[in-house]
Amino acid sequence: PKRFKSQLPPFKYCITWQSLGTPAMPVKLSFAVLLVLTVHIVVVHCYDDSSCSVSPKATRGCPMALNTGAVGSCMFTQCSAARGPTYCKHGTCYCVDGYCRYPASTIHVQARRCRASVPHSTCHLTRTCWKGGLTSSSCVKGSCMCRSGMHIDCNGKCAPGWYPIGYEAPAELNATVNLDEEMELDRQEDLEIAANVAMFSLWVGFGAALLFGAVVVVRRRSRAMTSGSLEYKKLRDDKLLVA
Repeated sequence: PKRFKSQLPPFKYCITWQSLGTPAMPVKLSFAVLLVLTVHIVVVHCYDDSSCSVSPKATRGCPMALNTGAVGSCMFTQCSAARGPTYCKHGTCYCVDGYCRYPASTIHVQARRCRASVPHSTCHLTRTCWKGGLTSSSCVKGSCMCRSGMHIDCNGKCAPGWYPIGYEAPAELNATVNLDEEMELDRQEDLEIAANVAMFSLWVGFGAALLFGAVVVVRRRSRAMTSGSLEYKKLRDDKLLVA
């Protein structure tokens, strides 16, 4: 049987200094780099709670505050389940290791709870958190924390489930919950997540503008070098003709 050979040329894509001179190349390059970065950060994460025996823990400590870190009282009852992973010591409830009190304020007039601290992640300068998850963590006084009801999985990401890996929740917990206070904390966390996403978008926009400007500068310099080389060649040829 007769074989038909495709007339389409093989697809090859490479970036050269000449290709940077095309009008659309700076935009394409900027978009490609930002797309790879965004997909790497925002891509759906597969939670992993089986490859480690305990959850990774942050080593930097909790945000500074002039308080004992207490999140409730256990003088007459167990710690409330609404506080998250806690332990009782001398009649006071404290967050377990790897969790920090929230809100992280010195003076509090509202309920407190424990939120998992994201390992190796701070937001003092960027004011945004993405290592633990862009929509599952937020910046709290320079420290990145998972949302309430989440823990750190084996990959250092925020995963559903409040208690850390390898920690067994107490069999008896105080089920008393103030719905108004808890809903207010939930709304506060929602605002922090929205601010986290907005700040990340601003950084992406700034990076896109910076990358686009750099590529445009390289393109102009390349064009100027090519133009200068052509003028020199033309001048040299004219001198040879005169001679």
